Amino acid sequence: MQAIGRFAKLLERPLVGSRIIQRAASTIVSIPSEKHPWLAEVPAPASFKPEERILCFLAANTAAGNIENVERDWKHLPITHHAQGAEIILQIHTLAGFPRSINALIRVEQVGMCPIAAKEIEENQDLGKWQKDGLDTMDAVYGSVSDKMLRNFKGMHPLLELMLVEHAYGRILSRPLVSLRVRELATLAVTAGMNLPVQMFTHLRGCLRTGATREEVVSVVEATGLVWGPAALTKARHIRDQKWSKWASADCEIEN
Repeated sequence: MQAIGRFAKLLERPLVGSRIIQRAASTIVSIPSEKHPWLAEVPAPASFKPEERILCFLAANTAAGNIENVERDWKHLPITHHAQGAEIILQIHTLAGFPRSINALIRVEQVGMCPIAAKEIEENQDLGKWQKDGLDTMDAVYGSVSDKMLRNFKGMHPLLELMLVEHAYGRILSRPLVSLRVRELATLAVTAGMNLPVQMFTHLRGCLRTGATREEVVSVVEATGLVWGPAALTKARHIRDQKWSKWASADCEIEN
């Protein structure tokens, strides 16, 4: 319990009242989503909406530090989705670190951000809720292997389990502004390019568990080369194909 209390002190500052909410952009450049050049580069099913695909591009470019591409993604993101875009950029700190998220937020604020209503990102400072939501979200993503993963994390470092449950999965990934399906597809867009085979395995499966179709997953993986280059695409395809044929449906379990 002492460890939980110590970690809770790291999470005391709410996002409400931050500069990103208070400052309205004087000029907002918006280009129709369907004109984003990458949409034509990789096919996708109709269920994978253009704005959702752009959120995945935005996630990958944020993680890769491709700030010019972040700007282009943002300009093609509908103003009505600016809150979701900022949420995705925020999420990426759990995968690529705070500096990548901060740099991307600096750029999109410079480009022009539709003011985010406080109600869209308000949160209660409720550690118990973060713990419950985190466990529920991990169960949704990882299924029956969730408990085993948590035990392994706890063995690696006493605070790792708490940070993942309370912060990453509880405070960040459980927030309702972006669906868990889109969050998982965005996570896949990052892990596919960072040469993280273990994480890519689990989030391939997590995408299917949270409602994404195989065609949507294929589209995200095939876009890897646009952000990370052809070598990364080759690796991502190899990682996908190692498991893909063995997953007959979204009801199967991840193999250890």
